[in-house]
Amino acid sequence: MRNSASKYHRIRVVAILPAFVVCFSLQCGNALATDPVQARKDITAMGLEYTGPNFAKVAGNGDMTAVQLFMDAGMDVNEGGGAALGLAAGRGKTAMVRFLLSKGAKPTSDALQYARTRGYAEIEKILRDAGAKE
Repeated sequence: MRNSASKYHRIRVVAILPAFVVCFSLQCGNALATDPVQARKDITAMGLEYTGPNFAKVAGNGDMTAVQLFMDAGMDVNEGGGAALGLAAGRGKTAMVRFLLSKGAKPTSDALQYARTRGYAEIEKILRDAGAKE
């Protein structure tokens, strides 16, 4: 009996493991694609359209995977006057602010104001250090 139970456990692990790996890679920010065509397909599969406002929205939500897919698909990090950085700053998404700046986002006075008025002093400092001015 023990052998059959052990065998059943192995089958369950083998069946669950691929799903876990996919979920884990998405949570860790590893996008599924790096070429623009596949990235757009992956964006669509997430239920999103490839638009500037959607790019800003996912950045404001702190969704690294989606942001990376948008960028892999060709989205300009400063699309919409830096709306992605502004939303991330205004919602306290420190890691996203750092990521967007590392990808060439321009530190705007709007993003600085959003961080300051919402009490995100660390993000305000990051933006000032990156060159944001009033």
